[in-house]
Amino acid sequence: MKNNPLISVVIPLYNKEKTIEQSLHSVLRQKDCEFEIVVVDDGSTDNSVEQVKKINDTRVRLVSQKNGGPGAARNTGAKAAKGDWIVFLDADDELLPNALKSFAKAILAHPNIDIFDANKYILTGDNKILAYHPLKGYIKNPLKECFFSRILPGNGSSAFRRSFFLKNMYDERIRRFEDAELLIRQLSCAKVYSLKTPTLLFNRNFAEASRPRKNVMEDYFAYLDFSKGGFWRKMCVYRTFLEERELYPEYGKKHYAKMYKRYDWLLMYKLLNWLAKFLNK
Repeated sequence: MKNNPLISVVIPLYNKEKTIEQSLHSVLRQKDCEFEIVVVDDGSTDNSVEQVKKINDTRVRLVSQKNGGPGAARNTGAKAAKGDWIVFLDADDELLPNALKSFAKAILAHPNIDIFDANKYILTGDNKILAYHPLKGYIKNPLKECFFSRILPGNGSSAFRRSFFLKNMYDERIRRFEDAELLIRQLSCAKVYSLKTPTLLFNRNFAEASRPRKNVMEDYFAYLDFSKGGFWRKMCVYRTFLEERELYPEYGKKHYAKMYKRYDWLLMYKLLNWLAKFLNK
């Protein structure tokens, strides 16, 4: 590849020997867009790396590191990437045909955007459904729309400007809900554009259940900050608190004692969720 690609697809890899080849081929089949694939082996102990090495394509690069978790692997891939834009893809999901073409078209049409968020299909068993993603165009208040689940930038369904991402990378201490922590931080300062086009097949059949960490310091719950940002950021953080406080009761009552008594926050949260039922019809 003589010139740097427009998009780097970064795939963190940890013990996905059964699915990584299929994920890679879903990217290699993309057309009408200059791209590369950066696979970051995060200390796999199975035959995942051998599956990658079987693919003879100069667009695929393999980077290896000691196991550091998904956030650390994605950070490594972003640093190694040559493209101006990054699409993260999990090693058991697939890009849909023309996914990168859709992102490339949007990137050229809207040069000032930091994050493009698209739609996705969700595969459960043999059932494939289109996810809820109602918005199209520039998002004036990304955290508000994220709270109402009307946008949800994530792996495979979003493109991130690399220069923006390198200033707002994953917190490598966090190995559970690392995406939620990053999303709240990025959406506080990003220019976001929503596309209704689906770009990802999210394979729920291989998705692993998110279990509490033995060490709470590896969970986003240990780093909740209710003092930063405006109303919508605080509501997004508060949602994580409510969802996780039963998993870490001792840590929660010690470090977030005041939040257990914030009945005004709880009432507001319930009212917003009631409102969401009408907004998301």
